[in-house]
Formats: sequence, structure tokens, C-alpha cells
Amino acid sequence: MKKLGTLALFTLFATNVFADGQVFYRYGWSSLSVDRGGQTFTDTQNATGAGKNDGKSGKGIGAGLDLKLMNCPLFPENSLIGEIFVDYNRFSHKNVANAINVVTDAATGLTLPKTGEVSVSELAVVIAPKYRFDGLGKFHPWIIPAGVAFMVNSPPSNTSNYLDVGYHLGAGAEYMIIKELSVGIDYRYTIGSGDPQLKVKYSSLGANLGINF
Repeated sequence: MKKLGTLALFTLFATNVFADGQVFYRYGWSSLSVDRGGQTFTDTQNATGAGKNDGKSGKGIGAGLDLKLMNCPLFPENSLIGEIFVDYNRFSHKNVANAINVVTDAATGLTLPKTGEVSVSELAVVIAPKYRFDGLGKFHPWIIPAGVAFMVNSPPSNTSNYLDVGYHLGAGAEYMIIKELSVGIDYRYTIGSGDPQLKVKYSSLGANLGINF
């Protein structure tokens, strides 16, 4: 009897947590609210006149995991989902003054090539609740009202900080082609808490492919 009770509890837990789950892959177009040109590690503050790494628009690729947590108590046809999302975006990539070459040249008196390809990018790991509207057949809109983003800024800020934590929100919709496969589109916005030298804010519009389980 005890074994039957344990099995029933496990079955209920597995049904609530793992039903209607999804692994998804995303490709998107992103944009910084404010470019990072003129900073120490992005282009050495354009000290050599080689130009600024000030691009704002870029592309990104990401992947995520959605796990159903529960049905909404007030609207049982809708679901509360837990999302884990990893997102990489590159906003600017230019041949500019490279900080390490400039510093080494000044310290040693050697003449080194001062320019090089430098990328301005962002890696974010997001943990967020997702509210999904499931009462519309194969069409499932959703919103993320508030998520936490753990961010890696590359290059680092003028004070050499490269780690940050921020706020993440989004909205989107997906369409179930077959039971095992969905396609979707979404808009996301991430705001870093930032240090005095850097506060990254960027938006992203993306399309995704989901494998349902």
C-alpha cells in the first residue's frame, strides 16, 4: 500500500511538472538602447583615432527549456510555466583600437599594431515565470511579467566589471504545428542593474522552434 501511495505521488508530481514542456531554439534581431562606443575596452576611447565601436543593432541566438509548473487557479485553462533561457547577442564588431595593444605599447616602448577586431556582445541566463494562455486551441500566447537575468558583458566596463544581474520581460505566441513541434515569435527586453560606468539595456525580436514533450 505504501508503495502504491509513493507511485501515485510521483505520478502526480511528474504530470504537473513535466507535462506540456518544451525545448526551444531561438534566432533574433537585437538592439542596444545606448551604444558602448568610446569606452576603454570597446575601442580604447578612440584614443588613436581608429574609430568607435558604436554599433547598436545586432543578431542573437539562444535556447531554452520550459517546464509546466501548474494550471492557473483562477483560469484552469491557462498554465504557469518555468523558463530557463540562455541568450547570446552581438551588437557591434569593428576594427578599432585594441586596449591591450595600446597599454603594452605605452609600457614597453614597442610599436605594436593598435587596431584589431573587437566585438561588443552580451550573454544572459534568464530564470523567469511564463504565463501561457492555453484556451485557444493550437495558438498559445504568453507573457513574462518579471524574470531575473544573470548577465555577462563583453568587453567589460571601464571599471573592468563584466558580470551583472538584471530584469527581463517578454511577450510572444507560438503555434503547435503537430503535437511534438511548435513555431513562435517573441519580443524580449533586458535591463541590467549596472555599475556607474555601464548599464546595458537591450531589446530583441526573435523567432523560435520548439520541441514539445
